[in-house]
Amino acid sequence: MNKNYSLPKAEGVRRQVASGWLTIAVGFLLASGVYPLLLALARTTYEMPWKDFFYTALVLHVDFTVLWWLLAIAAVFWSLASSSDRGMGWHKVAMLLVVVGGIFAGIAPFLADANPLTNNYVPMLEDNRFFRKGLSLLGFGVLILALRAIFTIAWKDMFSDEAGVVRFGIWSAAVTTLMALVALVWTFVSMMGMAEPLDGRAYYETLFWAGGHVLQFTHTLLLMICWLWLASICGARLRGGVKPVAGLFLITLLCVLSTPWPFLTREVSDPEFMSWFVWLMRDGNGIAPFFVGLMVFWGVMKGALPTKENHHLYMSLLFSIGLFFLGGVLGLFIGESSTLITAHYHGSIVAVTMAFMAMTYFWLPQFGFTTPNLKWAKIQVYTYAIGQFAHIIGLAWGGGHGMKRKVVGTTQDIGVQAFVTPQDLIGLGGVIAVLSGVLFAVVVLPVLIKGRKEGSSMAGEA
Repeated sequence: MNKNYSLPKAEGVRRQVASGWLTIAVGFLLASGVYPLLLALARTTYEMPWKDFFYTALVLHVDFTVLWWLLAIAAVFWSLASSSDRGMGWHKVAMLLVVVGGIFAGIAPFLADANPLTNNYVPMLEDNRFFRKGLSLLGFGVLILALRAIFTIAWKDMFSDEAGVVRFGIWSAAVTTLMALVALVWTFVSMMGMAEPLDGRAYYETLFWAGGHVLQFTHTLLLMICWLWLASICGARLRGGVKPVAGLFLITLLCVLSTPWPFLTREVSDPEFMSWFVWLMRDGNGIAPFFVGLMVFWGVMKGALPTKENHHLYMSLLFSIGLFFLGGVLGLFIGESSTLITAHYHGSIVAVTMAFMAMTYFWLPQFGFTTPNLKWAKIQVYTYAIGQFAHIIGLAWGGGHGMKRKVVGTTQDIGVQAFVTPQDLIGLGGVIAVLSGVLFAVVVLPVLIKGRKEGSSMAGEA
């Protein structure tokens, strides 16, 4: 008998809350796609009229993607795994904070000077109070979500069956998110007492370094949940007991729980402090997905062939695993700062996005919405994967020739004389990926809007 790593179908309040977060997530993914269309073009060898636009677009694209979109999907998982409907009103408070925060961040460049800073993890619009307010509101919203998930996801049967292990993984993701916020606040307080205060890019690089690294564990935990869930949907033959899977989740969680150690033993500006978190993410965050990915891939190869109904989910799963492992392999070759780092990170984080997109397609009918157009869903999955693979290969190719990160394509001559240059591959792949990301929103949003109206009336009758 095949393993079934999934949660029971949501009903009532939990389904309404999960649907709300799903709508918010898709909306911000669509918003994130507005900026990188020109961003991708700006990486080509063609002139863009405003250089500053490149950096402002980069900031907003990254923040909407890796913060608002990914964390809103995390909220879907946390609402589904909740063992009680008590306190669901806190989700509404969190929704308000997250949405208003996103609006503040999105309109910030139009209300005050942008002054974009391309620091890692949470790039900033320096001295833009609207942008800072938007991030603060998001942070408070995520804090509410993480705390509620930690206290409302029951531990009963967590290690006895597949659904319990899924809940444990989702609970662990809430803990890692809370630890990321603790690391952020701890860094902020520590920097207040520095003898030589930092400013500009160095300040925000240091501020978000620890929390940004820890947050990647949240994405990885939920990625593994998606792989197991999608594999179960697609009829994969997942062998072995549930305890080894739970053990892999536990290893990931224990790595994160070591976060206070560098704060207690080093200064936040110390290079060893930063190296410690690089080591933590590189070694601690790669063990579990390696083994879970191999298990899922083997199970899919031994399982049933894709059907018309699940072909888009089946291929999303395989593409997600492929992108994650490509990103991991590229990470082994990182030396000096170049677009090879960008290629590594894109492979990893795009794998998460692709898995979250697949779960969105699956969740829609589960939440009472109509099934999205499967033909266009299939097209979207393939074009998104093709565009991202091309984009990542171009970044890795350019990085091998010393192409610098976060720099407009026209400002770099990396000495590649070919009909197609790395910049062209990056630009073409980026445009394809962004357009297919917009296509995802175009396929999903009408279903969400129509379904919400029908669901609201049903809820009112009940």
